[in-house]
Amino acid sequence: MDPMTQGQLKEWFVIVATFGLFGWAAYLATVIVRRKQKNDMQRALLEKFSSAHDFAEFMQSPAGQKYVLSFADAVTRPIDSIMNSVKVGIVMVSSGAALASFGNQQRWILETIGTVCAVTGVGFIVAAAVSYILFRTLRPSEIRSDGKD
Repeated sequence: MDPMTQGQLKEWFVIVATFGLFGWAAYLATVIVRRKQKNDMQRALLEKFSSAHDFAEFMQSPAGQKYVLSFADAVTRPIDSIMNSVKVGIVMVSSGAALASFGNQQRWILETIGTVCAVTGVGFIVAAAVSYILFRTLRPSEIRSDGKD
């Protein structure tokens, strides 16, 4: 390949990686803000109850049951964990490739860090794939609670 074309491809890769990095930072910021807002709302809701009796009455109402199920749904959905692993893996592979592309003999540390990030990202993606396969083969309805086969 022509050295000039290689240089242009490298420049484009750096530009795309930079925009990806800023996009990732914006995504993290929005996730943090949403999580903080959700935690503040839950804290305010729990502070409204003056006693355990009031809270127990709320939990018996349809709104209270829906509130508790929203926690259980978020905690018990394995597909969400799998998708988060895929997202982390893709981001790490991309950022690792970007860092590795910056590396040269003078900046060998960037190349090393980039390689480690990329390999870790591939590990996340492989772990997500294995988790997905296990999730599909071992359906929760087929697993016995007594542990017998």
